[in-house]
Amino acid sequence: MSCNNFPPLRRYKKLIVLLPPSILSVEDSLIDKTNKAGFISRILSIFRVDEVILYKDEETRDFDEKMLNLILNYQVIPPHIKKKVIKKSKILKYAGILPPLRLVNHDPPKKAEVGKILDGYIEKCNKDYCLIYLGLLGKGVLDRKKLNNSDKNSKIITVKIKSTNGKILLEKASWENLYTGYKVSKTNELKKEINKLKNDKNLIIGTSKLGDCFDKKIQDNLKNDIDKSNGIALIFGGPHAELYQQKEEFDYILNTVFNQGTLTVRTEEALAITLSLFNNLV
Repeated sequence: MSCNNFPPLRRYKKLIVLLPPSILSVEDSLIDKTNKAGFISRILSIFRVDEVILYKDEETRDFDEKMLNLILNYQVIPPHIKKKVIKKSKILKYAGILPPLRLVNHDPPKKAEVGKILDGYIEKCNKDYCLIYLGLLGKGVLDRKKLNNSDKNSKIITVKIKSTNGKILLEKASWENLYTGYKVSKTNELKKEINKLKNDKNLIIGTSKLGDCFDKKIQDNLKNDIDKSNGIALIFGGPHAELYQQKEEFDYILNTVFNQGTLTVRTEEALAITLSLFNNLV
């Protein structure tokens, strides 16, 4: 059995991560905040997280929330259409240092070949056809009747090259069950979001150095509970927050760092460690 199957599939159980934007508050400069947000986007993508929910805590500043939301969204957009989708912003001043995610839809074909699938940007439509921007391949034409409302709202569409005779003709396509990145959403109230996730039959797991050790017994219990759920939601606190004080709201509160050698573990470090441990459970 190979442990490196690429392109990767989405997980059979939904994996959701909840983070406070206050994790950027400990960084003083725009470049350091950009670095951290880029690192977080890599970790989320490496471990095939389906959704990241940004929740406001007491230390969250509006700028940090706006920045983390923008950069996480910016990162999952295929590079060849980024400039079409995202408007210029001072927040993205150092976007050039962001690490590429190299997701399956981030590597478009070098030349137009029939059957190739890629993401494009809907530039404009008339009553019959839409012009789709395809990056270095130029532009293709798609039958407008094939569009639905979600396509029109997002402006990003997955297409397959149908013909290259004279002009590139396209048809709608799908990445099917391949992993193409996470979705980003925001909430102002963590408690309400937890209740919503519980109603959707997700297992709610908080992280804390005061939590139960991630030992064999806990793992066995988790496996049973995950099997009964639709997915899991992993919740991380901010730089100075302690989720253990709200433990009654969680199904589990776990310490995933055994005998840490430092006084503190940063949220982005806890994110990487925890997702690594949960990689085979979900």
